[in-house]
Amino acid sequence: MSQRIYEGLGSISKIIQILEESNSKNVLLVTGKKSFILSGAEKALKPLLKRFNITRFEDFEINPTFEDAVRGTLIAKKNNIDTVVSIGGGSVIDIAKIILAFIAPNQNFHAIVTGQDIPKNPKIPHFSIPTTAGTGSESTHFAVVYLNKNKHSIAAPFLLPNSAILDGELIISNSSFQKAVNGLDSLAQAIESHWAKKSTTESRSFSRKAIPYLYKNLPKIVSDNVEKKDYQDFIYNSNLAGRAINISKTTSPHAFSYAFTSQYGIPHGQAVWLTLPKIFRIHLNTVKSNNFDGKHNDQFNYLLHEIIDLMGISKKNLEKNFEDFLSSLGVEYSMDKLGVNTKLKRKEIAENVNQERLKNNPVSFSRDDINEIFNL
Repeated sequence: MSQRIYEGLGSISKIIQILEESNSKNVLLVTGKKSFILSGAEKALKPLLKRFNITRFEDFEINPTFEDAVRGTLIAKKNNIDTVVSIGGGSVIDIAKIILAFIAPNQNFHAIVTGQDIPKNPKIPHFSIPTTAGTGSESTHFAVVYLNKNKHSIAAPFLLPNSAILDGELIISNSSFQKAVNGLDSLAQAIESHWAKKSTTESRSFSRKAIPYLYKNLPKIVSDNVEKKDYQDFIYNSNLAGRAINISKTTSPHAFSYAFTSQYGIPHGQAVWLTLPKIFRIHLNTVKSNNFDGKHNDQFNYLLHEIIDLMGISKKNLEKNFEDFLSSLGVEYSMDKLGVNTKLKRKEIAENVNQERLKNNPVSFSRDDINEIFNL
């Protein structure tokens, strides 16, 4: 399934044309509780959406739960929804996708979430408008949902939104910290996509563009000493990272991140960077030790050094570069200072890992590697 992307300052107004071309009548509008207003989306769309039957759904957690998705699905069915529009951050877009995964008749929701069944395509269009620059969810065919505090990922080709609108004006109201952690998620996605087992020529073409932009410009974006055009560039390059992982998926830093978020409330983009610097170093050491077959080792070595070159940093001082980068964003990177302050707590995080994402990592970690990553 292909996706059409609209981008530009003020491009949110194009949703009306999109809905009219789709002959939409009963629209499920999935939004955040506050971001819909703070981003300016409500003001931009209020005069224009009166011609459609709008049902708004906003009653769900920041990290969407199974129960949230079921409730949203029942609301959508009750109102005979023929179109879904999601306006918000990654959780908003994900909950819209999960509703679409559930809404077809005669499905077992629990079986879909646990991977025992494949969701049926309801053939309901989904148009997505992100109000953060980070998750890339507006351009991926998978979504995250939590069941009993465990993270599950649902994937299906039809979950890729039909269209995405990238409007830089909608992210201006994000706090500096939100811009930082969202941008960190995007940068991690681009880096992980580049080295992932499932990376391709196409996915790397996206990550090659996103990595240097995000690394070099995120501190400036977080400072807010920028022009509107910079916000448009930010949301566009974050989307490129999303398009990259839509092909390649993420790897070990993301695999370990979910438990930090679910157990300690650490924002996702920050959680990913609690392990990424050490994992990067382990990858470099693995290449140096030549633990792969020659052809694989040469390619992986090239990709790792390409990432370093794209960021313009020193391989020798890799972790120090990353620590300075995180400090420049005002983001804490110490597990201890974030409450994961005992070996037992860190061991539990290390063991509560998303196996699907871990299998996509180019390196299989030894016990010594895990001990190094989590200071065990």
